[in-house]
Amino acid sequence: MQEKEPQYINSIMRATAMLELYEKLNVQYLGIAEISRELKLQKTTTFNIVKTLMHQGWLVQDNPNGKYRLGTRILRVATMITRSITTEGLIVAEMHRLRDKYNEDAVLTAMTDGVPICVEKVQSANFLQIQSKVGRTGNLVKGSTGKTLLAWQPEAFIRETLEHTFPETDEGKRERAEVESQLKVIRSQGFCISISEQDEGVASVSVPILDGNGHAAYSLAIIGEEKRMKQKGLEVIQKELMETAKRLSEEHQYIRG
Repeated sequence: MQEKEPQYINSIMRATAMLELYEKLNVQYLGIAEISRELKLQKTTTFNIVKTLMHQGWLVQDNPNGKYRLGTRILRVATMITRSITTEGLIVAEMHRLRDKYNEDAVLTAMTDGVPICVEKVQSANFLQIQSKVGRTGNLVKGSTGKTLLAWQPEAFIRETLEHTFPETDEGKRERAEVESQLKVIRSQGFCISISEQDEGVASVSVPILDGNGHAAYSLAIIGEEKRMKQKGLEVIQKELMETAKRLSEEHQYIRG
């Protein structure tokens, strides 16, 4: 028996669209005329929905000119959301999705006391496995996961890290300048791809998950055997990771406040 298509309720869809309008327009107060215009609704329809939302505590009318703002019921619901989910839980769910889609390892790296450490890994079903594991310490100037974390750290931290990593020799200065240039490119393009940089025959694509200050809280990577990764398309994987990281960065900021 074929399942019937769901019948969506227009009034509920319009009510949620009204609530989302405050974020979309980045305003505190909205009037009936503004809401009607933005949502292309008749003023009578808008008025009835607004009054219903007021009755339920989702909207409040306390502006001198009669406009409406979001009510505290939104905050109560938001509080329950942050209690029931965590940033890490959302990331792990996305890692499983990425692993299932590409059948390659999904790896999450965090900065701990100035050191990149693998904090989560969702392993592929491939016969040839990549030798990375939870707890493994990475390298901030070699490989996509570490460089991605470093590229979105405060400038003072980046400078200090490079000063301690490379000696004050001609060769050390050359290598430091090269890494500095790479970090600028990584920040500009929003991702890092490395091939055989840390482990021979291994390719990785990494993106940052940013906190509210624009610094990398994590780097999220897809890692696999070089030939497989190239066949699946490094650019395709990169775009998917960037879209995923953007969503997760937004969620991270909401949950952490």
